Amino acid sequence: MRSMLRLLLLSSLLGLGSCSALVGYTDDLVDNKTGRSNFVTKPASVMGVVGFVVGVPFDILALPVTYTIYQTQKSDEMDGIDPLSTLLFPSFVLWRTGVLAIGAPLDGLEFGFYRVWTRDTEGSREEYERDLEELLDDKDEESEGGALGAVDPRDEARRVQGQAL
Repeated sequence: MRSMLRLLLLSSLLGLGSCSALVGYTDDLVDNKTGRSNFVTKPASVMGVVGFVVGVPFDILALPVTYTIYQTQKSDEMDGIDPLSTLLFPSFVLWRTGVLAIGAPLDGLEFGFYRVWTRDTEGSREEYERDLEELLDDKDEESEGGALGAVDPRDEARRVQGQAL
């Protein structure tokens, strides 16, 4: 049983290898524009700040290592290196960890009990209308062949839009 638990833990850690998706998700957890409510974004933001503050002593302890890494990157003339993300690496990691620790469970709860059951947001309504316009343009191109008895695509779009509302 213990070996199974270790295997599960190891596989979950390997799954976190895709850091860009993880960082993007933590950014989404603190952004109201992603459709998440204050129920998720505010606690996630607070825990992110707490994680960053907790990481400051680790930044001080790790400064010889992080400064050496920064100097090595700088001497290799790597474009776009950010000294803060290198020198404050422990704080950034704990910041993201704090956001994930409270934001991910709350996001799961909000998604399961609220966002799934609510209507589309305005952004998705605009996307729907844009897709509908593209559909109309495609049908206009198809109906230019002069088929007799062809349905006007605008009438079809009005019917579909009336059903969606």
